[in-house]
Amino acid sequence: MRDDDIRSPLLPGGDLVAALLDREVMGLADRGGASNLIGDRWADIAAAHAETWLQRDYVIAVEDQEPLPIVRVDRLDAIPAVAAAASKRGLQNPDLLLIAQRGNEQAIQAADAKFSVETARSKQVSPEVVLGLLDLREHVPGLLHGVGDRPHVEPGVFLCPDYPLTHIMLRRRRGIVRTTVRPEEVVLVPADPARFWDEVQGAEIMFPLADTDDLPARPEEHLMAGVYYFRLARAAVGFWLDATKPLLLHNDTVNVDFGDVREEAIRRSLSAASAFEVIRRWDVDVQSIRSQRAAVDQVAALPIPGRELRPMTARIADAVGGEPPSANQVRRRLGAWYRGELRDRFGPIYPPVADLPSILRQLADVGRDLMPQAERELERIVRLLMMDANVPEQPAVTIGESRR
Repeated sequence: MRDDDIRSPLLPGGDLVAALLDREVMGLADRGGASNLIGDRWADIAAAHAETWLQRDYVIAVEDQEPLPIVRVDRLDAIPAVAAAASKRGLQNPDLLLIAQRGNEQAIQAADAKFSVETARSKQVSPEVVLGLLDLREHVPGLLHGVGDRPHVEPGVFLCPDYPLTHIMLRRRRGIVRTTVRPEEVVLVPADPARFWDEVQGAEIMFPLADTDDLPARPEEHLMAGVYYFRLARAAVGFWLDATKPLLLHNDTVNVDFGDVREEAIRRSLSAASAFEVIRRWDVDVQSIRSQRAAVDQVAALPIPGRELRPMTARIADAVGGEPPSANQVRRRLGAWYRGELRDRFGPIYPPVADLPSILRQLADVGRDLMPQAERELERIVRLLMMDANVPEQPAVTIGESRR
């Protein structure tokens, strides 16, 4: 049975395609970072596939010339220096650059991994993007090494999974947004559902959720089913975090107990008609804790409003004799100090709290007591940022180096 033929009242929208395009499912899933995890996994798979082109004589078509064989694949998304330099100059950077050569003739083509083809936009892999990256070479030594100043730059391509949803979207079916790229701009990459979820955190949680629905499409056999149940699994991870992480967060690293999340998903499945119902009920159950965290965040916010912080910063800078630093930088640093002071006094405050109004009153009282100290800390931060602004810029990082 084809993935796009799977229909069931247990699925939101009544079929697997509708379930994958359901905004509620996507929103809940991204509480647990589903989109980023799927995107990162697809970037790895697409990059590994592109590397095979070196052994298969894959070529770049050059207008009015014989195609040039690809001799190198540069993975830019794995090089933080490139993304940082591009972002600073308002440039996009594709995941990959394909470099072809025969003799002295060179060609470059951008390639971007897109798990969801409807999110692709032609300008992301346009020749203008590649030319912008060529101009970055003086800022990122090692970028496009060995490439001359005047290579042929061809319009780029997108690497998308070869599975039913990609084909449906290429037929101009509207998903969350409408697909705008043409089929000839897309390279379909094999996507083995049995291996897709290897080492993806939280993937083990999708199997008991899939067992709850017991559809003919299994996650390990059908990628569309895998994506749907993985989204539900990551929603569960997000709910677990909402229910367990401190109410007064400050530089906390919360390690997810995936085994605990899986056991909770199994327990909740016993009284639910569908996997989606499991997730919806779970979401409702943790809302009270989210409300407690939001209330704590509101009371624990920096008590100096932005409209006051700017002139206070300007007065300090004027007294020192210099330009005031960025108001956003000042607020971030002062806010972190303030939050740290509260954390030292109250600890993490783990949920749920039985008498939240009492905690909120105590937080507000301490906040008022901290105001004189906050003004002194503000002056220290402004002076420090002004000193940092006068430090000479560090030399560019060469690709392959790490700054320690």
